[in-house]
Amino acid sequence: MNHKPNSKVVKKGVFSYVFEGTLKISCRCTMDPEEILSHVGSLGRYQKLIVALLCLPIFLATCHVYLQVFAAGKSDHWCKSWVNDDCPTDLLDDVDFNCEDFKKSMSIPIIIDEYNSTKYDQCTKYDVSGIDLQTAIDLGDDVTKLEVIPCDEGWEYDRSTFPSTIIQDFELVCGMSYLPNIAQSVYFVGYMVGSALPGVTADLIGRRWTFLLCASFITLTGIANTFSLNVWMFIALRFLTAVFGKGINLVCFIIVVEIVAPSKRVMVSNLMWVAFAVAYFALAALAKTIPNWRILQLVVSIPYLPILVLAIIFLPETPRWLLSKQRFASAEKILRRMAKFNGKELPENFSKEISSCNENDNEQSGIKTVIRQLLGSRTLLLITVNMNLNWIVQSLVYYGLSLSTSSLGVDPYIAFCISGTIEIPAYILCMFIPEWFGRKLSTSVTMVAAGVCCCVTPLIPLGIWRALVAMSGKFFITISFSVVYNWGSELLPTTIRSSGMGFFSMISRVGSITAPIILLLENVWPNLPVLVFGACSILAGIFCLVMPETKGKPLPNTIQDTKALYRNSQPVEMKQAPEKETTDSQPNSKNVV
Repeated sequence: MNHKPNSKVVKKGVFSYVFEGTLKISCRCTMDPEEILSHVGSLGRYQKLIVALLCLPIFLATCHVYLQVFAAGKSDHWCKSWVNDDCPTDLLDDVDFNCEDFKKSMSIPIIIDEYNSTKYDQCTKYDVSGIDLQTAIDLGDDVTKLEVIPCDEGWEYDRSTFPSTIIQDFELVCGMSYLPNIAQSVYFVGYMVGSALPGVTADLIGRRWTFLLCASFITLTGIANTFSLNVWMFIALRFLTAVFGKGINLVCFIIVVEIVAPSKRVMVSNLMWVAFAVAYFALAALAKTIPNWRILQLVVSIPYLPILVLAIIFLPETPRWLLSKQRFASAEKILRRMAKFNGKELPENFSKEISSCNENDNEQSGIKTVIRQLLGSRTLLLITVNMNLNWIVQSLVYYGLSLSTSSLGVDPYIAFCISGTIEIPAYILCMFIPEWFGRKLSTSVTMVAAGVCCCVTPLIPLGIWRALVAMSGKFFITISFSVVYNWGSELLPTTIRSSGMGFFSMISRVGSITAPIILLLENVWPNLPVLVFGACSILAGIFCLVMPETKGKPLPNTIQDTKALYRNSQPVEMKQAPEKETTDSQPNSKNVV
């Protein structure tokens, strides 16, 4: 599910755009942004083609996020024995006889699992190293009296569900079984890095060049990972893929926000995330059709090459960035191209209006200043602590459930599709539920509901019903993750809203990084991870009830306005604020940076 950036446009009678709290770009122009885009087309054919092009890397980046669900799919395994010995010919005459299964029955101890069922041990065997197969057959039951030792000749794998995985290639079982989860955590660390660095690069060298660089590097790292020689090479290249994958997602949304009119941004942003939902189904279909993880890795990486070519030819730099850098001629050229393609006529004085922008005013929003303001007031401290806790838990539960679909007792490909399917109605409902019931109640109830579903899941036997209950938890956490994003932006004052939201979303990555580690608790008790997710979700849902409701209230412009929310009053400053903020320009998303 791994991305929508938290964007915010602030209109103050000047050309002002704030993104991610990293850089505020201001140009004083006679025309405001809405008027400029209305001349060239608020959402014309030109913008629609660009949006369609940018949906493709979002689709592929989503495939990379969840590729490890199949590339590291778990399967039964047991110790190898008598690798060079053939089974007796008299046994081979039986059509139902399987030589590997016979070797397993002769050399592997039988244990009682957590469900009180018998199964072959996965990490030990009888010490038959000095005994050939025929001798073991002659010994019969006396083989079970031999010493039990760890696997010393490698492992055999059940390849019926996952024919080729990194677990099989790099033997990540028994003492090394934690490494796939570490690999996924490192991937999300790359996501955290990718939330910051490409954003800064986009402000320095432009959106287009940042897109091209990210697309180039993710192509190289993705293809290179196909030829990984060991798990450490796989982890390192996955980390780099995450950095550039998150970067390309971020830049895609920056470009969309800057070329589409504010009144169209929510609609376009939500439509772009159709690519995110479609990627679930496509990845499951690809993984089922292409069982080799290396080829699958290649298939989701190579398409970046034609995207890169199309971007070089068709993707423009955004006029807003060009204007912020005083490159008026380049900005006008692109705006005229947009207008021509959209069938719009520009006013005669358009060139003069564009070139009337004064010198840009770049206002850096330092993280130290933001943290000082967030923690400097008791009210903002309460909001900061509660929102950080809430976002961490949201991310923890969402990714924890998304990455554990293969442990629900149903076909992992079907379970993964269900996981993606339930997000579509969740996204639709999250547009209405906060308006019906308010932000606070919507967030609290859906988080508690998600937690209850998680806690009930262990009570249901493995199978389709268990999968449906667990995915109901995913449904509720998807709604709450979308609602809490808007709620957080409505709690923070204008002076630190973008920077504060960027801080919240950065901290939320702690949850996604921790989720694969929590899943390792299944080695202690298979049901323990989902119970941890459930308990955290219920507690966070209860804690958020101490926060103020923001439904139907003006956005706070100052810290005093935010304090007034707790007094359930509407301060004069909020009613008479000279700043007009376009709340319709902010996309809903759980996949924030």
